[in-house]
Amino acid sequence: MKKKILIALIIVFTILVSLAITWDLFVEIDTTYKGLEFVIPIFCKRDVTTLSYNDFFDYEKLEKMYLSKGQSKRILEDIEHNGNWIKGEIDEVVEERLKFYTREDIYNKIPYIENKYWIFTNRSNGAEDKHSIQEVINTMYYAVSFGVYDVDKSILYYYQYDR
Repeated sequence: MKKKILIALIIVFTILVSLAITWDLFVEIDTTYKGLEFVIPIFCKRDVTTLSYNDFFDYEKLEKMYLSKGQSKRILEDIEHNGNWIKGEIDEVVEERLKFYTREDIYNKIPYIENKYWIFTNRSNGAEDKHSIQEVINTMYYAVSFGVYDVDKSILYYYQYDR
């Protein structure tokens, strides 16, 4: 009898886990995603590269998130309703600044994407306009985020630099 109950519990647990993974659950799991200005899905395949440097307390992260159809649909709607996301080519000044911040070419792991939206967020204290490209030209900042959404492949790239 105990064996049947155990088997039944395992089956129920397996079904619940399968349902949870296939559902498009969106929850704020990490405050560092605030640079994207929308909530990230809990369940999606992720490739993460993280670098830390103790000398200057630098921290860099590049996260590549593979989204399901439902997740990508919801994120695309969020992006299209947010005026801070820009469709098309990445501003040259932003790209130059990100290459300046990055170590070990971590930023360069974001490939060229034809059909994309992108956002740059200055998360530093004292930033007057957190999306201003002109402000980035004249000042060194210590907390920046950059997001690129590949519309065709449903892949979201998130780069973060903190010092």
